[in-house]
Amino acid sequence: MLEALRPYWHPLARTNAIGMAPERHVLLGEALVTWRPAPDAAPVVMKDLCIHRGAPLSGGAVEQETIRCPYHGWRYDSDGACVHIPSLPEGASTPSKARAVRYHARDAYGFLWVSLSEEPSAFPDFLSTVWDDPAYRSVYVARYDWNAAAARVAENAMDFSHFNFVHQGYTELADGPVIKPHEVSRDARGLSYAYDDGHLLREYVLEFPFLVHDRKQVTNPAGGVTWSDGDAARTGDITLLSFLACPVAETTTQIHVLVTRNHALDRDDSDFTSGFDVVMEQDRVIVEAQRPEQVPEDLKEELHLRLPDAASITYRRMLSELGLPAELLP
Repeated sequence: MLEALRPYWHPLARTNAIGMAPERHVLLGEALVTWRPAPDAAPVVMKDLCIHRGAPLSGGAVEQETIRCPYHGWRYDSDGACVHIPSLPEGASTPSKARAVRYHARDAYGFLWVSLSEEPSAFPDFLSTVWDDPAYRSVYVARYDWNAAAARVAENAMDFSHFNFVHQGYTELADGPVIKPHEVSRDARGLSYAYDDGHLLREYVLEFPFLVHDRKQVTNPAGGVTWSDGDAARTGDITLLSFLACPVAETTTQIHVLVTRNHALDRDDSDFTSGFDVVMEQDRVIVEAQRPEQVPEDLKEELHLRLPDAASITYRRMLSELGLPAELLP
């Protein structure tokens, strides 16, 4: 599956954590190096490999707005071109194949996003609707490292039928565990669905393959309270939980969590984020133990219930289509 995921944009790291010094990261099982040519320059993402003898560029240093290999001192500019080979005499030409592999990178929503394909997919844009809106505040909660496949992580974030059993006292459905009929819609970017539990209208958006947004709007303040909307909820209050899963390897995932809200902006952000460590740990214990480790692409491999698993069924169909040519897609 990893090869088919290369065109998508993945949140590699927090942008403000990327410094000038080379730093090693892993995405889709591939070692990458991040660095900045200058303090105020945009981050650069390259394959962590010197073309000369395969040394990791992350072990080198930034010098004269270039990255220098630690082995033989070859220097590459921010476009990947080798601009200096110390062992060649002055005036000698540099081989045209002396290039580092540079990948597409983009700074958005506080993250450095990376696509490992020459032809990246459409950029995730769901958060753009609130990111610069002064009526909302977005808060970075934390990064969570799970020994689990990214698809398992995303599917767990989409699933609300486990709330009343795994997250009692935190985010259970106000009207109980029986799942009512709801519609799941699919489009070119992912899928969406909404569920009203009598207290919250929970509107889910999946930006395929692994970005899950849970937009919770208070419809009945007296209907219940969850840890992320507070004890003074008003009709129309919106709390958006974003789970941005980054596939490090087949069964290793980094999860970046954001909370965005349009209410109680004068209150401390921790009032709306402090429950995450508990909730994420409750989920991690279960998801890391799921077998098989990868989400089965064949719907016949696990038992599904039409209403509780409606979103998951659609998601698994989308996963089964990964890498298929356009003419073979439904």
